[in-house]
Amino acid sequence: MTLLRKWHYPRQPRQRTSTRWQATIASCLLPVALLFGIPAASAQMTPGAGYVYPPVIRAGEVTRVQLGGFDLTVDLQWFVHDGHVRLQTLGPPGDFHLPPPPYWIGPRASASALPIPREVPAEFHVDAAAPEGFVRWQVANANGVSQTALVFVSRSPEVLESRSRDFPQRLSAVPVGVSGRLSRLTEVDRYQFVAERDEVITLDLMARRLGADFNGVIQVHDDTGRMLADFADTLGLDGGVAFRATAGVKYTVSLRDADFRGDRAYVYRLYISPGQRAMFTIPAAGQRGTTATVDVFGAGLATGQSAIESIRQEVAFASDTLQAMQTLTLGTATGTALVSMPLSDLPEQTRARTVAGAAPTVQTVIAPGAVTGQMTSDPNGHRFQWQAGANEPWRVSLQSRAIGSHMDVALEILDPDGKRIADNDDRPGTTDAGVAFTTSAGGQYTAVVRSFTAASASGEDLGDVYRLELRRQTADFSLSVPQQVTLPLGGRTELTVQALREGGFAGEIRLTVDGLPAGVSLQGDSVIPANANEVKLPLQSAADAAVVAAVLQIRGTAVVGDAEVTRQALADAGGSLCPVGSMTAVPKIPQVLLALTMPAPFSIQVVDRDRQHDVHRGTTFLAELDIVREPSFSGEIQLEMSARQDRYRRGIAGGILIVPPEQTKVFYPCFVPEWLGTELTCRIVVHGVAAIPDHRGTLRSVSRAGDARITMIMEGALLKLTAVDSELVAAPGAALEIPVSIARSPRLPLETKVELTVPDEIAGLLHADALILPPGQDRGTLSITSVADPRLQGPWKLTLKATALQDGRWPVISQTDISVHMAAGSQDLPAPESGAWSAGSVLPAGSVLPTGSLSPTGSLSPTGSLSPAEPGASG
Repeated sequence: MTLLRKWHYPRQPRQRTSTRWQATIASCLLPVALLFGIPAASAQMTPGAGYVYPPVIRAGEVTRVQLGGFDLTVDLQWFVHDGHVRLQTLGPPGDFHLPPPPYWIGPRASASALPIPREVPAEFHVDAAAPEGFVRWQVANANGVSQTALVFVSRSPEVLESRSRDFPQRLSAVPVGVSGRLSRLTEVDRYQFVAERDEVITLDLMARRLGADFNGVIQVHDDTGRMLADFADTLGLDGGVAFRATAGVKYTVSLRDADFRGDRAYVYRLYISPGQRAMFTIPAAGQRGTTATVDVFGAGLATGQSAIESIRQEVAFASDTLQAMQTLTLGTATGTALVSMPLSDLPEQTRARTVAGAAPTVQTVIAPGAVTGQMTSDPNGHRFQWQAGANEPWRVSLQSRAIGSHMDVALEILDPDGKRIADNDDRPGTTDAGVAFTTSAGGQYTAVVRSFTAASASGEDLGDVYRLELRRQTADFSLSVPQQVTLPLGGRTELTVQALREGGFAGEIRLTVDGLPAGVSLQGDSVIPANANEVKLPLQSAADAAVVAAVLQIRGTAVVGDAEVTRQALADAGGSLCPVGSMTAVPKIPQVLLALTMPAPFSIQVVDRDRQHDVHRGTTFLAELDIVREPSFSGEIQLEMSARQDRYRRGIAGGILIVPPEQTKVFYPCFVPEWLGTELTCRIVVHGVAAIPDHRGTLRSVSRAGDARITMIMEGALLKLTAVDSELVAAPGAALEIPVSIARSPRLPLETKVELTVPDEIAGLLHADALILPPGQDRGTLSITSVADPRLQGPWKLTLKATALQDGRWPVISQTDISVHMAAGSQDLPAPESGAWSAGSVLPAGSVLPTGSLSPTGSLSPTGSLSPAEPGASG
């Protein structure tokens, strides 16, 4: 929903008065404290890549999307790190998308705020040969580089969420992937479908894998309202459920956040498909080029019932060393199911099953190799022995999260005498474990596997699976680099390349950097010396270089043994919010994005930065700012509300203010809604953006954060709107009369306009001319006309908004909601779902809704109110 537009500041503003208005109305909701760190005053506002809506694009198609990002500028460079996908932007960043009501109140009022996005319309063009999977994109400008964000390429049927109010959306058939978002607090998305036959239906949620910071809860109900299955993503790994469906029965699937949160960035894909849900395999990986027996576990695989079962299948694994995963097609009790297995170059073994409570045993395994087991509640853990020689380097890894299980595992290594020589609980960023060590003597070494996860009542959980990998390190190396690098124009930076040496390799590594833009050079020797683990490569920018961003790739070459080998440097990729090391986490990538940056030739200083300013709720506060310009710069500056706020709460709105050339003092309008409380301060953070030519004459947007927060403390409102009748019943096509009254402070003897706001779904079906209440008149009637259209049937929440303009331009706003139930006045009116429009209509794959069409009724929308037709002074 469009919230704020640009407005221009006058060249000669009048001085703001300091008169303190007394409160006349004293009721309001408690505030929501939003805690985000304010950037340093000298900081540039690095752009942020956020989300894609819809978050799924199809192979072989062109999909129109909205790209959500933070602190965006008009001159962004866009990068897609996949040769099968091309991105075309269709316009500049749009308006700010403030969180709509309802808001956290009470104990949750201090919840941290999410960044405020703006969106860019765009198209993804995807090759028909594109494989299914995640594609990474990111942005850069003269202020820095964003992290990577994700979009998913699908080869399955896809539809877009298209619902009205809380009615379920009808899905015509499964399998289907539904792209949607939980756009506001308390939102629950519901979908309905009818089972075509008796079969198992599987639901899979993709949200955190897309970067959406919510933990999904899925519930499935039949047409009697009985809940059949539920799932809560308590581990942050996404996931889903499977249930047994009966032909002809209508099922309702509901999806929400575990804490009932909602935000525009909470995008998801819910994939609904017939067939069982394969969960994991034993062994957990397959050795390339071999044929092995695999036990696949999942819901109803053997009998079709709603229980975890297993089936056995012979699998021939691919021998391609570049193939990381292999998809198995399984024949099950009621059809087929798919499961993906990672491929390995090690012999894959399994642990023999033991009876719970039996004496612990030690299993001898082939090493180098890997073994997959299922954990029991045995406090001694599982023990594995292997033969090793003296002075051999070994790396032992214990995986649970990385293979899709949920255990918190620990690893211990014992030497031939039973003495502990290494142990580990958690590797960085994961609850999986791993150690590296060198043997002191030849003999039988023991790996002890334990789990800190609570055991089930039976002493064993079929899902408690782990994979122990025993790898004798051979001489080799790998390289790690940062994914985002910035280089000041005409300046210097260092690109750190780290080497992980294995198997005793200590030789020199020669580095090459490909993709450097014109005007950027690599200084000195590009070598990691023998026995060293890192080098800092100096990058130098020429003073007249073009301010651009470019993708770099770094490689290292060394003589290992008798052969020369080359390794690609990899960087940690952002995007996925799943735990590091899990199967759903985003892996490392070879692309490094370098951006040349320019400093902003100005600073933004908040006057009275240490003072709390008294502000009436529902009014516009004009914050005094000083613009300090460098002597060489006199141009236009654009002041903006920053995406990441310090204590932003519940609808405080600052838009875009255009500061004319040479202006040095301005008043930035901050609208504060009437529902803010009076017991806590409210704050907002702003920054400036200016277009500066680089030495090639290209205009680049440079930014500078304000040096302090704008701090306000709330006083009583100056205006209050009340609807005499807040609950009404009418038929589509009928007229409604809404008596309203307003209370105005003596300090607000202004004409007040009362307007009607309707939900986007029925825009154009209800209309009311604005009611004008002149000074001294506090009551009136708002007349609403309606269209005889079946889309109006049902309950609706409408919003009435009263606006007065101080100094003719700065809005004072009060609003109230009314409930209207539109009931059909004739049997000739069709029911809503049988007409041309349906609450469950499915849009074609790749289509998108208009911006804000899913926003709730009642969200604050002072569009244009802060955009005065004529500039003027503060009030």
